[in-house]
Amino acid sequence: MIQEKIKNTKSLFIAALFVLTLQSVSYGQRSFESPDSLILCLHKVLSGPAGARNWELYRSLFHEKAILGVVRIDAQGHPSYSSSTPEEYIKRTDEFFRTNDFYVEETHRITERFGDIMSLFSTYKFRAGGGVKAQQNGKGINSFQLIHDAGRWWIISIQYTNERADLPMPKQYEGVDMK
Repeated sequence: MIQEKIKNTKSLFIAALFVLTLQSVSYGQRSFESPDSLILCLHKVLSGPAGARNWELYRSLFHEKAILGVVRIDAQGHPSYSSSTPEEYIKRTDEFFRTNDFYVEETHRITERFGDIMSLFSTYKFRAGGGVKAQQNGKGINSFQLIHDAGRWWIISIQYTNERADLPMPKQYEGVDMK
């Protein structure tokens, strides 16, 4: 009888461990327990000298339903929005990263949270170029929407735009450099 209970307890423990393992790797991705670790990892993956990026790590930051969007100025001088999935972003930018240095860092952040949702207004500065492109410097804002699901934080959305002559950075988003 005691051995039967031990056997049942072991079986129950193994089943629970299996369920917890599945939950922790839901969507087949790594665990990010804090929003800070998620954002820091994103910037580290994208930053570096010309060369390959760790796209598997990049994919692990995003929820399976994630979307990225950017507002740029089109050929006619009008703001134009385009969106992509993380996978489409990789396909569109891989060659750029392979042939150009690119460094991005967060300089200021405003965070709002309610339960398992979080919104971050994150000011960044970047330096890009070398290789086939002339050196460029700039700054902009990432609007991150994060969700907490399956025991970790995920990026569900990033919407971003760069500062430009007709869109200077507002003082409240300048902040002090985060080092």
